[in-house]
Amino acid sequence: MERNPLFPLTAFGLLILLAVFGFLGYLLAERRLPSPPPFTGLLVETREGPRLLKGRLARTPEAWARGLGVRQEPLEALLYLFPEATDAPFSARGYRFPVAVAFLDGEGRVLKVAHLRPGEAVAPGTAYRGVLEVREGLLPLRPGDRVLLSEPAAPGQGP
Repeated sequence: MERNPLFPLTAFGLLILLAVFGFLGYLLAERRLPSPPPFTGLLVETREGPRLLKGRLARTPEAWARGLGVRQEPLEALLYLFPEATDAPFSARGYRFPVAVAFLDGEGRVLKVAHLRPGEAVAPGTAYRGVLEVREGLLPLRPGDRVLLSEPAAPGQGP
């Protein structure tokens, strides 16, 4: 059986084509990798006056599972927003530092405040729609204070 003289040239062409498609796939995949969301300004209206905190929003179960004390980012606060009211306990398991936790109503008003050390948990004893988690000692939180986004949220996404 005689080999076709174009076989080596065809094989080389196919290898070049595969390399080009592989490189294009790499470029397209790199473009689709999500960058971390930008920091969000969280405005907390306290009796002492308004205070702007550098934070993030947590709106998904994946984000809720990564609390402030677990994250490596230089955050002052983390705002959890839930689609429905809940009365589930809140835990600081795995945290590296103590946090103040404010349980919020649907309007962003503080209902109850708890102070947790790493490993502790608290059952708020009331239904809540959001949680503001702040590094302990950063600002005094009290029932009646209000948490707002300092940047406009997407429609239907406000606290």
